[in-house]
Parts: sequence; structure tokens; C-alpha cells
Amino acid sequence: MKKDYTLKLVLAMLVVVLVSLVSFVGVYKGRNLLKEYSLGKDFSKRKIATFSVVEEKTSEQDESGETENQVEESKEESESSEEQENLSEQSGEENANKAQPLSEEDKKKNYKTAKNNIAKRLTSMKSEEYDIRLDESTGKIVIEVPEDMDSTFISEVASKGKVEIKNTSSNEVIADGEVFKDASAALRDETFSVGMQQVTKKIVVLNMKLTKDGKKKIIEANPKYTDNDGNEADATFAIVLDGETLYSEDASAFIDIVEKNGGFELYMGQNDQGEELEKDYQTALAITAIIKCGEIPVDYQIDTMELISSSINIKLIIIVSIAIGILMLVFATYKFKLKGLLSVVSLIGLVATILLVLRYTNVKITLFTILGIAIVTLVNYIVILRTLNNKKMFNENFMKAMDILVPCIIVAIVFCCSPYTQLASFGMTIFWGLIVMCLYNFTIVRVFVEK
Repeated sequence: MKKDYTLKLVLAMLVVVLVSLVSFVGVYKGRNLLKEYSLGKDFSKRKIATFSVVEEKTSEQDESGETENQVEESKEESESSEEQENLSEQSGEENANKAQPLSEEDKKKNYKTAKNNIAKRLTSMKSEEYDIRLDESTGKIVIEVPEDMDSTFISEVASKGKVEIKNTSSNEVIADGEVFKDASAALRDETFSVGMQQVTKKIVVLNMKLTKDGKKKIIEANPKYTDNDGNEADATFAIVLDGETLYSEDASAFIDIVEKNGGFELYMGQNDQGEELEKDYQTALAITAIIKCGEIPVDYQIDTMELISSSINIKLIIIVSIAIGILMLVFATYKFKLKGLLSVVSLIGLVATILLVLRYTNVKITLFTILGIAIVTLVNYIVILRTLNNKKMFNENFMKAMDILVPCIIVAIVFCCSPYTQLASFGMTIFWGLIVMCLYNFTIVRVFVEK
């Protein structure tokens, strides 16, 4: 009987050592075969971009400048007083039509709208754990995103996003971005003929759907224009984003596509799997986000962009954890001798197992994750001490603890549904931690506690 117990004890300790080595050290075959941790912003590098509002010339400056130019031009070009009077009248009308400077209240409203639209764009681009900070007095915006987001896309997120359908031959605006009801980006397999072979490649597709009103506007648009010689010619229609052409086609063909499809399917690029393909796809996602989320009422320019490391001292967390662990071990050993020593040492395996589970369930590692692991470990430590102290069977003590653990699991599930990464990571850690604790205790810990 004693030999059987000793064998179980040795096997249990070997399991603890093995799990701890795998979790804390890794499994290497040229590289670590274990899945990397999904780090939250607490422990990962971040890109921080600062944007400021593009200063516009005041109306007084514009008016004075334009008036002087117009007077000079009128003196040079006009030959009669009537022509000078007409020019001055036209100048007066233009100045009267100029937009008045916005009030401080309207500026703040536009700044808030810009911030909200940027947040919608980042969400639409499936960006994780972003932060946006707005200085309402100046309109300055600071965007914090994960390290892997391309700097180009960060700039695009804060672009004005003015979408227009234009007759580029006459520079006439046919419709604005409001005519698009939806947009999406996708990766698709496409087969091409290369010589005698058929080659399949991934292509990036941008789909844009029009509203009924938008479709009507384009169909009813004049596909002709009058050139400089007064002749009527075929026009060219284009989709323009912030002055850059996304798609251009003969007006008649453009209208036919709208009538047939009710929208557009644009090919944004084709490449083998790799960085170029991912970049094309991210560009399509950025355009999709801009179309879906609307124009920003403020012109922004990027001032700085920097990469910052986590401010959390991981070494300090490890040192504090080891120090607390040693205190727990010393107390259990002093009170319960060898049985207390082995039982508490086995908790190292519990922490290692929880960390392995968190790797493969993609739980974000944040400060709240560390707190969740600490809580689960402390609960297990208390259960061990109670069992060793009252001499009851481990199963009996653990089942009593379940009366408290069940409500904890329910609360953890509620936290898992939180939109905030910190709370969600805490809930997921408690949820998986308690499940692992139950299984680990009945297979490993009870061997050290019960004789």
C-alpha cells in the first residue's frame, strides 16, 4: 500500500515538473513549438500617432488677398469703368458667399464627430485594443494602436475620407459618398491562364453597393460633355477618394455596370500569399471603413508617430510572485511539514497548466489576467490548507468550496461578455482557471494532500 502511494507521489511530481517545463521553458525544435501568448496592450508594444488640425486661412485674409488680386487684374484687363464695376460686384458676391468662421461650440462638435468616426473606422478595420484621446480645445487627436498596424493605414484612418463620383471630363460632381449603402473587402481565389497552365492566385476584392437614390443619380447623369472646342464628346466617370481616383471608366460603361450590378467590384491587387497581399487587403479594409463610416468634418495632418514599449515591469511582477509563493510555501511547510511542502509546490503545475490553456484559447494577457491567475491560485491554496487542517477527505473539502466557486464561474462568464478587454480577459482567466483547478486538483493535488 505504501509502495503504491509512493509511486503515485512520484508520478504526480513528474507530471508537475513536466507541465512546468513545457509551459515556462517551451518545446523547441529549431523554434518554440508552443503557440505564442496573445498579449494585451499592457504587455505589448504600441504605435502612437498624433494628429493636429490643419489650420485654415481666416476669411479676412482670404478676402483681402482676393480683393487685391481682383483689383489688380481688373485694372490690367478692363478697358471701361462698366467692366470694373461688374468685376467689383462679382467680387462682392463671392466674398458674401464665403463660409463664416465656425464658433468654438461648432468646432468642438466637429472634433467629437471626427473622433467618433475614427473609432468606427478602426472597429470596421478589425483593429484590436485601440485608444483615441481628443483635446477638445485644439482638436488634437492621439491614436494608440497595436504595433503590427501599418503606419500608412493609421494615416488613412484619420484622413478626411471625402468620396465622390465625378465626371472627370468636366470636373462635375455627380454624387457624394452618401450614395454608398455598404462596402466590404474580401480575399478570393482567382484562376489565370499563364501560357498553357492554369494558375490560381489570391486577389483582393473591394465591393461597393449603391443606394437606390445613388443608382438613380448615376444612371440619369449625362454621359457626354462639351470640350473646349464646343464639341460634344464621351465623358469619363470616376470614383474619387480625397482627390485620388479609385476607379475610372467610360461614362456609358460606368452607367451599364451600375444598372447591371447596383454597385462596383474593384480588384485592389493580386499576389502570392505574403506581405504584399496582406497590405493590399488592409488597404481595401481601410477604404471600406472610410466609405461605411462617413466623412470626417475636420482636416487632420500627422505630426508624430512613435513605437513605445510596455511601461509594466514584468521582472518585478515575477519577483513579487516568487516572493509571495515562497511565503506561502514556508507557512504550509512549517505547519504541515512534508505534506504541506509538496501540496504547495504542486500549485506551480496549476499555474503552468492555466498558462498553457490561456495560450490556446487566445485570452489576452493583461494585468487583470495576472490578477485572475493569482485569485485562482490563492483559492486553491486555501482549499489545501483547510484539507490539511481538518483531516477530512480532499473531495469533501473541495465540494464545500464548490458552493463558492459556482457563483464565481457565473460572474466570470458575465465578465467574458464585456466589451472591455481588461474585464473580458479577467473573466476568461477566472473561467478557464476554475475549470483547470477542478481537473488538476482531482488528478494531482489530492495525491499530495491525502495519504
